[in-house]
Amino acid sequence: MKKTLVALAALFLAGCASNPYEPTLQVKSTYANASAVAPEGQTHIRLHRLEQSSIIPFEKTCPLLVILDGKTIATLHFNQYVDLNVPNGMRKIEVRIACALTKTTGSITVDANGKNISLETDRSFFGTYNIWPEGSTNK
Repeated sequence: MKKTLVALAALFLAGCASNPYEPTLQVKSTYANASAVAPEGQTHIRLHRLEQSSIIPFEKTCPLLVILDGKTIATLHFNQYVDLNVPNGMRKIEVRIACALTKTTGSITVDANGKNISLETDRSFFGTYNIWPEGSTNK
């Protein structure tokens, strides 16, 4: 019995560890899936969609649109990220679920000034999306 419990615990932990976040393959812009080092005059931005449990049926299969300055540039599923190298200046990044019938958009304006920016996004309790700097307590 003890060996069975140990084996089940190992399988559970292996299942959790086998789901690291990964880059999205669904890109629609030359800004997306960029190298980690931005060229001169550009800023590297990483946007990570956090893993979440969900009771909404379509949320696991319907992608989150990533919109930069009004143009869709990539889509993210749970636990995926997109790397962007964008021209310096003020940039508006928005996210919204592609299949939603209601407005679920979240947005942030960032100062792309040559320093790397790391952002996270997830759905709030109220069903809207938030974007915030990684490690920030301002969700």
